[in-house]
Amino acid sequence: MRPRILLAFIILGVVALVALLPTPEPAPAENANSFVLGPVHIFNGEEVIQAQYIEVTQGVIRQLYDTVPTTDLPIIDGQQKWLMPGLIDAHVHAWGDALEQQLARGITTVVDMFGQPSFLNQRKAQREGTQFSKEADIFGAGILVTAPHGHGTQFGIPVPTFTKPEQATEQIQQRLLQGSDFIKIVYTTASASYPHAPSISFDVLEASIAAAHTQQKLAVVHIADHASAQEAVAAGADGLVHSFFDQEISPELLQAMRANQVFVIPTMAVYEGMLQGTSNEALLFSNTDLPISTTAKITLNQRFDNNMPAAFWQHLLHNTQAMYAAGIPVLAGSDAPNPNTAHGWSLIVELMLMEQAGMPAAAVLASATSAPARAFQLPQRGRIQVGYKADMLLLDHSPLEQLAGLLTPTQIWKSGFAVKAGH
Repeated sequence: MRPRILLAFIILGVVALVALLPTPEPAPAENANSFVLGPVHIFNGEEVIQAQYIEVTQGVIRQLYDTVPTTDLPIIDGQQKWLMPGLIDAHVHAWGDALEQQLARGITTVVDMFGQPSFLNQRKAQREGTQFSKEADIFGAGILVTAPHGHGTQFGIPVPTFTKPEQATEQIQQRLLQGSDFIKIVYTTASASYPHAPSISFDVLEASIAAAHTQQKLAVVHIADHASAQEAVAAGADGLVHSFFDQEISPELLQAMRANQVFVIPTMAVYEGMLQGTSNEALLFSNTDLPISTTAKITLNQRFDNNMPAAFWQHLLHNTQAMYAAGIPVLAGSDAPNPNTAHGWSLIVELMLMEQAGMPAAAVLASATSAPARAFQLPQRGRIQVGYKADMLLLDHSPLEQLAGLLTPTQIWKSGFAVKAGH
């Protein structure tokens, strides 16, 4: 009898333990990403349009209507709220649950600027379809191009390095075979007077860009100063994945960037942590109702050493506005989860800093929707448009008047499936 009694207690204990385990959320019904939403005001990624109703079928925007359509689909009352495309963060570094954190804040697509190829490759099928997912879609550079002991080699990810221009073709091909969607290159000019990690030469930079272009791939460059930016543009870069603040941008560089339609990702949120360190308190922590996780608070409260001249912050603001005014595509990217940033939250901070720099609200919103989709050739996203994925945000108020409303979206849809904000 005793063995049976003991066995019974063990079984009861296991049952009790299982009952205490968290219950996974059930996946939504297969047709839950088909509906009509309206009436709503629609910012389509570039401008407010006349249509007030949107039809979504199997996660794709099928039609836009001025009036309520006759339909067999469920109709969701939009209550005259504001609809806009899901956000795109054009500069992140993703691992672990980063993509869940991003989607929970309304970022439906991210562009990863350096990470494990396996993390990217495992998620490529998701971005091609409209199946349910709790993660933002990801496009990425995979392994970057850098010098021996250069920036990027210090993070524990094995990075093949090279020093000769004639090695570029093979090295770029290797990265593309590993799954890179585009090529990211780290470069600092030989004349840079500030302390920096070793850099590839200008000849290697030029050869790497040419090798990427031969394969019909974008080549973007990590720079941190004006002179390096000038040389990257001269070498044929498609985009600069950071701005610079050591000086105000020269007319010559503005002209070269405009002539070649070189885009820029200012990454103001991460730079703000170096130069000021006050925006997170003002824009995030002062609102105690925001559901900022402990994990997010850790990186948001981290700081780089700040020994920079006060003028550098004004340079960054000036350069952002000057590039926008010159017609240079300006894209929003947070560089999360570097110090002073966190996945999801910091893209909204980035947008508010762009507005502070003087960019108009419509351009700020485009910088995180249609502009990065166009620059990185991201298919069927970044706009409220027929044929595009139903990656969307619903807001209580016009984002053209209240950017801070992006911190608390009413609803998020990913491929037409409703996502619980803050989950």
